Amino acid sequence: MPETAPAEIVGEATADEELFTEREGVTAVDDEGEPVEPVIESLPPVAETGVPGIDSEDAFCRAWSRYAGSVQAISLAWALQPPADAARLEVAATEAVGDAVAAMAANLPAEIDANRQALTVDVPGPFLRRAERARELLADAGLGEDQIGTLAGAWIDAITEQGVDSETLSIDVPPDSAAALETASQAFADELPSVNEDPTLDTTAFDINPSLDYISANCPDQGTLAGNDVIEAGGA
Repeated sequence: MPETAPAEIVGEATADEELFTEREGVTAVDDEGEPVEPVIESLPPVAETGVPGIDSEDAFCRAWSRYAGSVQAISLAWALQPPADAARLEVAATEAVGDAVAAMAANLPAEIDANRQALTVDVPGPFLRRAERARELLADAGLGEDQIGTLAGAWIDAITEQGVDSETLSIDVPPDSAAALETASQAFADELPSVNEDPTLDTTAFDINPSLDYISANCPDQGTLAGNDVIEAGGA
């Protein structure tokens, strides 16, 4: 969230570099101080399609997948799709992103509560500010809370079915919201820079390594939505 969404903040878009902080390698040791190889045994293999963990029974993991998956998908859209299309996706996702971060905070495991500020405020904050502006523009265009919520559901359905790495990601927009979404998206694209060019999205100063370690060990995506490689059982 390398551990980022799939685009640089400034310059030509590349894969996975800025929206999440980097993790440093940690070597486990035994009681005598000798290094031991890391082992992950409890989690099944990460799904190769869709968004792993997006329907997890664990509320924190589910919220993490919805947030990190949304960031990944929106960032890739801004890198590969026309600006109007990318803006439409980001605006439609506004409530889904906000709800996911709120759910992460509400269900944060005790083991990483000390990392709460960084994970649920500092790192998502800039993306949430963009989402809040998108919500305001949707309201200005005439959409009510229920319609904005329906767009959020359409967004979650889209990334669940098409995956965060879809180069042609699209959503099914209800006919009664289509015109307002177009108006809001155009205003959003005119007012805000793309994710690739927004310097406020550089959150590398904030350390969420404790949370990413927890997610890697306990959530279905095993850290892959933040750009982490899965450690195979018995070796690195």
